[in-house]
Amino acid sequence: MLIKARDFRVTPHALMFDPQFYIYDFAVKSKLTKFLIVEEQHLDLAPFIDIRFEPMAKGYFSLPTTEVISLENQHKIVRPRSSFIFHHAFVCSTLLARCMNQIDAFFSLKEPWILRRLADTKRAGNSVVPRAQWQKMFMTYMMLLAKNYQTGKAPVIKVTNLANNLLPDVLEMLPGHSSLYLYSDLESFLISNLKKPEETQRKMPDIAMHFMADERFAWEFPQYCQMRHLSFLQICALVWVSNLYNFRAVIEKKGNKQVRTLEMQSFLQSPEDSLLALSRLFGHQPTAGEVAKMAGPEVLESNAKQQHERYDARKREAEAKQVVNAHEQEIRKTIEWIKPLARDLGLVEYMESLRLV
Repeated sequence: MLIKARDFRVTPHALMFDPQFYIYDFAVKSKLTKFLIVEEQHLDLAPFIDIRFEPMAKGYFSLPTTEVISLENQHKIVRPRSSFIFHHAFVCSTLLARCMNQIDAFFSLKEPWILRRLADTKRAGNSVVPRAQWQKMFMTYMMLLAKNYQTGKAPVIKVTNLANNLLPDVLEMLPGHSSLYLYSDLESFLISNLKKPEETQRKMPDIAMHFMADERFAWEFPQYCQMRHLSFLQICALVWVSNLYNFRAVIEKKGNKQVRTLEMQSFLQSPEDSLLALSRLFGHQPTAGEVAKMAGPEVLESNAKQQHERYDARKREAEAKQVVNAHEQEIRKTIEWIKPLARDLGLVEYMESLRLV
């Protein structure tokens, strides 16, 4: 059996398991699923596999979504078990994924676009895609990310922060798959946002609205969510607190058996311990040599998104100090504004109760 894909044909086994046929997107109206034709090396090196990655593909083709779901359901081959890194952004998640990618046990997929599309469609509700159909798509696409990669065995999927609403689905529909939630303290998050370009900063109100709706944060705390009256940093603080609130709400409903947390500074200050524990969580007992490779200076002292650029702890600290010197009063004011809510909810304590190391 051969499947027609634009101007060539492909076997079902190749479509399902060959990394060069990469699951990328889907269209609700046309009911098509889109694959990119890529080199595994490009998947390996790309800092993000989202819309910025598509121009790197050799080509693409689309197949009916129902056919793709059927093909996945028909085979009985056991796929590699994926693990997941969730985060609220600006927490060195790309760096962490790169570290994991240094050894043969793992293959990091950084922010696959298909997950963002699933997250947006989930938020749109049953009127766009009925829940039962969405679940079929979710399971099929998750399986299609777990292919037979030549340079790494088990996929480590770093999820974009806007797809954090997929965490309950991972816990419910992928039992036995481990997840890490990477987070930072509030001040570090505010500093990181102030370092971003204006184009990125303009997106924060819309991003905050998504997070505040995912687990009904805005309904529980409307007094904090009057967006028109908030400063940029107050909106950033809401992104931080609503993400931690959402995480706790999901874990309390779904359970924490396969989930741990890691605070960014803990990772940066003790990378070897963090990577050893994370490897174990993700099902691999690393050797001392593998830990050293994951935590090597060629990874930790380079820019995770621009790997040819040097970027180490001293540069990170210098940039943070410069931002604090320029915005100290606004940062302190914002922290004092949100502190009572974060304290009353016990969010930091809850995150620490599930810490990896």
